[in-house]
Amino acid sequence: MRLAKARRFIYEHLDMNHLESKLREAMDAEYRLIVTDGVFSMDCDPAPLHDICDLADKYEAMVLVDDSHATGFVGPTGRGTPEAFGVIDRVDIVTSTLGKALGGALGGFTSGRKEIVEWLRQKSRPYLFSNSVPPMICGAALEVLRILREDPEPLQRLKKNQGRLRRGLQDLGFDVTTCDHAIIPVHFRKHENDAIIAQGMANDLLEDGIYCIGFSFPVVPRGQARIRLQASAAHTDEQVEKCLAAFEKVGRKHGAI
Repeated sequence: MRLAKARRFIYEHLDMNHLESKLREAMDAEYRLIVTDGVFSMDCDPAPLHDICDLADKYEAMVLVDDSHATGFVGPTGRGTPEAFGVIDRVDIVTSTLGKALGGALGGFTSGRKEIVEWLRQKSRPYLFSNSVPPMICGAALEVLRILREDPEPLQRLKKNQGRLRRGLQDLGFDVTTCDHAIIPVHFRKHENDAIIAQGMANDLLEDGIYCIGFSFPVVPRGQARIRLQASAAHTDEQVEKCLAAFEKVGRKHGAI
C-alpha cells in the first residue's frame, strides 16, 4: 500500500459492518480493493469471504486474498480459502507463498486475471527489482501442485493428523480453539503468567523432541500468549501420539493443565 501510495482504510478484524463503513468512505475513489488474509495465522480463523465478496459487489470493489496460510491444504483440493468458500470466480487477486505447504522454503506469487498480472509486471517495484525464484524452488512447487491434482491422500492424512492433535490436546485440558486447520494454537490466556508458561513449555518440549514456538506480547496481544503447532501430512500416527504425550508431561510440570 505504501508503494502504491494509495489511501488506506483499516477495518476491524472480521467486522463486516466496519468494512462496509470504510467502503462508503472510499466511494470517491476510482478503484477500491478489499484486502484480507484468507486464514489469519495466529488463531486459524478464516475470513468470511462470502460476505466480503457480497460487499465488493455492492460497492464495486475488487477483492485480494492473501492465502499464505491456506494454499495447498485448505479446500477440497487444496486451492485455498476461495475454494473452501466457493468464491474462486469472485476473488480478483490471490497472493500466496511457495514457502509453506508448497514446500519450496522461499518465494511467493500473485495470481489474477491476465490484465492485472501484465500490469503488475510493468508497475510492481518488488517484482521489477527482485531476483527470480531459483529453478529448484519452481520445480518443487510444480511437483506439489501435481500431487495435489492427482493424489487426494496427503490432504486426507493432514485432516486426520490435525483432527487427532487438536482433539487430543483438548482432551488433556489445554485451551485449543475448534478450527479445521493445520495451525493449532495452544492458548494460555487463562493463566496470569501466560508468557512465562508459553516460553517455558516451548523450551521443555524442544528437549523432548517436539519443535514448537511460544508467542507472547508484542507478537500477540498482552495476556494471549500461546504455543502454535502446525500439523503435517508427513507426521505419522506415532509422532502425533508422541507430541500429545510430551504436551501432557510438560503441561503438568508448568501447571498449564
